[in-house]
Amino acid sequence: MAVIGIHGARQHNLKNLSLDIPKGKLVVITGPSGCGKSSLAFHTLYAEGQRRYLESLSSYARQFMDQLEKPDVDRIEGLCPAIAIEQHQGSLNPRSTVATATEIYDYLRVLWAAIGIPHHPLTGERLTRMSSADIVAHLSQLPTGTKIILLAPVDAALIREPKTLWGDLQRQGFVRLRLNGDLIEMDAIPDDVLIRSLEIVVDRLIVREGMESRLADSIESCQRLCGQETKALIQASGEESWSELSFQTSYRHAESGFVMEELSPKHFSYNSHLGACESCEGTGTEQFCDPSLLLDAPEKPLLQGAIRGWWKAKGPRETQFLRETKALLSRHDLPADCSWEMLPEKLREIILFGEKSSTTERKSSIKPLEGLCPEAERKLRQAHSEAVRRRLQRVMAHRDCRDCRGLRLKSSIRAVKIAHSDQPWLGIQEFCELPVETARTWLRGITLEAEKAPIVQRIIDDIQQRLSFLEEVGLGYLSLSRRSGTLSGGESQRIRLASQLGSGLSGVLYVLDEPSIGLHARDTQRLIQSLLRLRDLGNSLVVVEHDEAMIRAADYVIELGPGAGTKGGELLGAGSFAEIAHLPTMRWLTDPRPWPAVEEIDAMTPKLCFFGVTERNLRGIDVEIPLQKMVALTGPSGSGKSTLAEDIIGRALTRHFHQSGERPGCFERMSGAEHLSKVIVIDQSPIGKSPRSNPATFTGLFDLLRDLFAKLPLSRQRGYTASRFSFNLRGGRCERCEGAGRMKIEMHFLPDGWVTCHACQGRRFNRETLEVLYKGHSIADLLACTVDEAAQLFQPIPKAAHLLSILQELGLGYLSLGQSAHTLSGGEAQRLKLAYELARPTTSPTLYLFDEPTTGLHFSDIQLLLKSFRRLRDAGHSLLIVEHQLDVIAACDWVIDLGPDGGNRGGQIIATGPPSIIATCPDSATGAALAASQAQTKI
Repeated sequence: MAVIGIHGARQHNLKNLSLDIPKGKLVVITGPSGCGKSSLAFHTLYAEGQRRYLESLSSYARQFMDQLEKPDVDRIEGLCPAIAIEQHQGSLNPRSTVATATEIYDYLRVLWAAIGIPHHPLTGERLTRMSSADIVAHLSQLPTGTKIILLAPVDAALIREPKTLWGDLQRQGFVRLRLNGDLIEMDAIPDDVLIRSLEIVVDRLIVREGMESRLADSIESCQRLCGQETKALIQASGEESWSELSFQTSYRHAESGFVMEELSPKHFSYNSHLGACESCEGTGTEQFCDPSLLLDAPEKPLLQGAIRGWWKAKGPRETQFLRETKALLSRHDLPADCSWEMLPEKLREIILFGEKSSTTERKSSIKPLEGLCPEAERKLRQAHSEAVRRRLQRVMAHRDCRDCRGLRLKSSIRAVKIAHSDQPWLGIQEFCELPVETARTWLRGITLEAEKAPIVQRIIDDIQQRLSFLEEVGLGYLSLSRRSGTLSGGESQRIRLASQLGSGLSGVLYVLDEPSIGLHARDTQRLIQSLLRLRDLGNSLVVVEHDEAMIRAADYVIELGPGAGTKGGELLGAGSFAEIAHLPTMRWLTDPRPWPAVEEIDAMTPKLCFFGVTERNLRGIDVEIPLQKMVALTGPSGSGKSTLAEDIIGRALTRHFHQSGERPGCFERMSGAEHLSKVIVIDQSPIGKSPRSNPATFTGLFDLLRDLFAKLPLSRQRGYTASRFSFNLRGGRCERCEGAGRMKIEMHFLPDGWVTCHACQGRRFNRETLEVLYKGHSIADLLACTVDEAAQLFQPIPKAAHLLSILQELGLGYLSLGQSAHTLSGGEAQRLKLAYELARPTTSPTLYLFDEPTTGLHFSDIQLLLKSFRRLRDAGHSLLIVEHQLDVIAACDWVIDLGPDGGNRGGQIIATGPPSIIATCPDSATGAALAASQAQTKI
């Protein structure tokens, strides 16, 4: 059997690992979080595969090879070309969508340009035109002997230098014109002629057999000259009079005069000025001043804090606002202590949106109010100062562009539709709004003209193939217009997996990072089939995974451990599932698991309720969430869980408690918020926008370290302050890499590479700063420590010890304090946020929203996470957990199960109750998975 032989792997915490990985198999690497799975799969196998690939490139690429780090491994034999499909959140570029990320949109643009039928953007009437072939057919049917003069009209208003035009036309071979209705040779045109109308005589023909080719060439010449219209003078044989025919060669609406230019794929791109909506420039959104964000305390008097503006407190703009408001109240005979709630609706409109100047006001010295909202929007457009922009952003929110309704394209381009046999004709953006599975069905009924069918069908087949791959990996519920930035890490990874399925490559090593993230237990089987299909193409798959179904389906399982960090990095065993049944992970999968004890929910339990929720695919549901409990929100992928948790509950409560600018989704009303004091959303987004951000800076531990080092004797002797120990400030950092510890190499044709800074050897600080030691460790040494190592060093410092102990409880003891935020998985980022919240003293009742917190966690680590959850619940807080992991669902006090499927077939509440009750529900896919898990049968 062909194998990839790894000998002496010591990358990160790997302990001189040697093993053989079979080729052409689905291989799963499992083990506790931090045990070295990613170090083996990505930082050893993939990194070496990428390095060898780069070595095979041109000398231009090879000049960088000595600088790129080689994995710490003795040798790897039998390595294939490697492709990594990692777990990262989708692109944050607002223009990136599912359609663009999968390149489906490129095919759609070609398809709509080829067979799209323009319609009037206002009336919806179909626009018509005559093609060159239509004109040839029409003129060829005239009686034999008929004389034809083909004319190309020229817009007389555009003629600036007539003599120059005559010379250009003569050089192109034209000798005659129809000027002001009369045929004339160019040599005979008077110098002082007044041009009212002008047509170029392109050709003169007589209808006879075999003239079609010349006629077609001449009509093409007409279209090149004028583009929109071709005219023909007709004289029947034996007659003296001429008749005139006009052929519209561009799409034109006769009544309104609306003309559609010749369509190309660029017209359907919202990144091109040809197609992008002019108002939002193709982003589909616009910023506006949200009146609700201006209101701070409606019950207070207007002059005493009812309005919270963007201005500085007691600054000139606040003084001006108070003066204008006082004058407005006086003009309308209202008391100075009038509150916003008591203000007439008309005056509210004036304060927020301004007043139009009346005749009386124009004659008086009273200047009409601009209105707070228009003023804020104007100031944001004109602002050059970042500080001013930040203040204005406090009262701004986003909404769909009012011109394109969020569809990104011009109205004329949106009105180009493709004909369908039995369903509505759709424009390109209307098609992209469909879920993937619905889009596939719609494509099958497209009406094709016979002459275009052979070519266009190939485009449709390519689109269908890519859509089918998205369905195979469990993403059939996504719409093609879904923004990449709103996708979870798991969804983004499966989109890349679908692209690889479409590539048809073989002999490749695919390295995947938990592809089952975000998938319901039912949908995981479809993903497994896709991976097996990729394997059957002749590829090798190495998958870092914790999911039970994925482990059971693997051809070969490698378990690392036994612990995390320095306690891991060892090979515990490898083989088929049956061959390694004695190992810790396998025992966890096979040992009986009774139902965990949960707390009861009764009539006295306070509840948070949302009524009439209709956002996206949610179908007017009413949701009751028991408070001071652990509540799981479950359901198949795409059933509406994230929409309910984030867009409805999270945003509504964030706006209610914290006056957030993000607008919640659609619902009728909310009740029960009085039982809470705040909401904290803990999702999988990165903990920092900069690669300089790390666990120490995010949790605040780095501030404690800097203060500690500033108080050491050597620091006091040299006059060092805490800023000396920051890698973001001049003084203590290495100036060669500006405190990054690494240097970026621009590869131009490949993603940028990073190499260790030679000046500081990756330590970030200069030599003088590193001379200051705490217990024999410099500030760089401490950033290189794991959480477990740091916990031993800082036991005498209560605040640091408390924070580090929380990180350990959440299974993050293996993380380095200085590890770049960009290298953290979504699950690690989420647990760091949880640690930050747990470390903050809070007694007020809080709702915590979690989005799949078990991402990247081994079964043993999940128990540590559940312990932290119970600690929050027992302190009187409430937890709403979007989750697929069955052990977490079984440990919750209450389950809200959505379904029955994803996309348009989801959005309903299937069942609510304790996990044991959900497991008996015949209509619940989650219930079936729970029951199978507790019975220890294969899911």
